[in-house]
Amino acid sequence: MESEPSTTSFSFRQNQKNHGNILLTLSADSPAPSAISSLLLELDIQLPPDRTSLVVDHFNYDTNSASDKHDVLLLPQSSAVRSDVRNYFGGDGVVAFPRAVAQELGSSSPLLTPVVRAPDTAYSYNPKEEAVTVEEPFAVGSQISLVSSLQARNSARFTVLGSVEVLENAWFDAKVKAPGAKDIMTSNRNFAKHLSAWTFKEIGVLKVGKVEHHLSSIEENSAGNGSIAQLGYLNPQIYRIKNDVVGLLDHLL
Repeated sequence: MESEPSTTSFSFRQNQKNHGNILLTLSADSPAPSAISSLLLELDIQLPPDRTSLVVDHFNYDTNSASDKHDVLLLPQSSAVRSDVRNYFGGDGVVAFPRAVAQELGSSSPLLTPVVRAPDTAYSYNPKEEAVTVEEPFAVGSQISLVSSLQARNSARFTVLGSVEVLENAWFDAKVKAPGAKDIMTSNRNFAKHLSAWTFKEIGVLKVGKVEHHLSSIEENSAGNGSIAQLGYLNPQIYRIKNDVVGLLDHLL
């Protein structure tokens, strides 16, 4: 009988409500428990139903470690999702994704974002199947998200990494080689640093430096009579309905 983790939908929601941040890692070598699959499905993230599939790519793989199975993908670091959104996961070099689990994202949540998508030539494959060709793969190409992120409306962050091996020391600065290319060092260390820093709010957070507010009429009537702060009109505790207020917010990224 499979042992389910204590992480349930309720406890996750409570953690999220309390502004908790989570980095969830998956591995094709260790099938995700049904409780985790159900939780992700609530967030509009679907995992392969057979729970043992992994992502392969016959054009973007490491010939040093996966010359036969092609299940160690070599991909550039993430590009910006939109031109008006800052990219916290980019950089030079390639990231190795060994034996990654495919994630298929729905379109119902505007808070869900793919950080790293698979190339057009990738597909999800169950290694237990002995067929030479895969007729109906779970997902193919850019349908596959290898890393996904969600930021709730209260700014709690949740990241799903499809390959836990990305974070292993063995893949930090490992030598890899794409088909027809030369040996290079991976950028897994740098990518892991950026991914964890964003997830746990070390980067990409608006930090308020100073907040000031006062009635707009005070600014007009007190001209020439000293500053608003000196007159004691700055940051009052209460306002009346329909008061016009002037506010100033200084923030740091």
